[in-house]
Amino acid sequence: MFVKPFRYERAESLAHACELLRSAEGYAKVIAGGQSLLPLMNLGLLELDLLIDISRVDDRSSGLEDGYITLGAGLRHGDLLLGSPVMDRQPLIPAAAAWIGSSRIRNRGTLGGSLAHSDPSAELPLVMTALGAEYTLTNGTSERTVSADEFHVSYFTSALEEDELLASVRVPVLGPGWGWGFAEVARRKGDFALASAAALARVADGRVVEARLALGGVHERPMRFGAVESAISGATADELGARVGPIEGLAPVSDTSASAEHRAHLARVLAVRALTDAVRRGEAA
Repeated sequence: MFVKPFRYERAESLAHACELLRSAEGYAKVIAGGQSLLPLMNLGLLELDLLIDISRVDDRSSGLEDGYITLGAGLRHGDLLLGSPVMDRQPLIPAAAAWIGSSRIRNRGTLGGSLAHSDPSAELPLVMTALGAEYTLTNGTSERTVSADEFHVSYFTSALEEDELLASVRVPVLGPGWGWGFAEVARRKGDFALASAAALARVADGRVVEARLALGGVHERPMRFGAVESAISGATADELGARVGPIEGLAPVSDTSASAEHRAHLARVLAVRALTDAVRRGEAA
């Protein structure tokens, strides 16, 4: 597929990139790793007038401070997989990142790019929603903080303004008594998820004290399911299957990969699987 000619600019800083977005004549997009943008262009699903390259200025740092992990938006998916003092404190993130595409995609795709793309089937928006992550957005002159739940609005739609970029992400570390679980079904590992679940559970004396559950691929955005979280309060790992019934509030779609009914069924199965893993790990923590 041939794309129409467009102008290319390499940003000298995130502030410069935001300035280019504001001054753009026509439709402008930002590229970091390009693993979501380039396929859309190659398929003729996206035409633009200006392409702004931030690959040399996007933050690839990570750090621990006051019980939170801060991740630069420029971190590659592969960076999230590497064993490190940072990622070991929140293993749900590398567990989900392992499901992203192939090694070539993980070597180029970025954390910020995946989150800004806001695909409801993607792994990273899902785990950030489960974790209650906070995103720092910048327009080059000021910053604002938005929760993951507020940021992911609908299919491929986020809370980013036209002149804003996602700069960094802040997530809590995994504390004492907390366990995690991640479960996904795809036609092949690395394909888009038919459905997925990310769970956290705090366990005391073998019973759930607190839980967080988010599901992906079964709604227009990744979503927490508070009714399920409440239903399993006080449960043991062996009781979760009986406590989690058909999940209400889903809006799955049918396509060539799976029917809406199948996705709804998968949502419950994966929720139980992820929660069970979380409780088992919480017991061992």
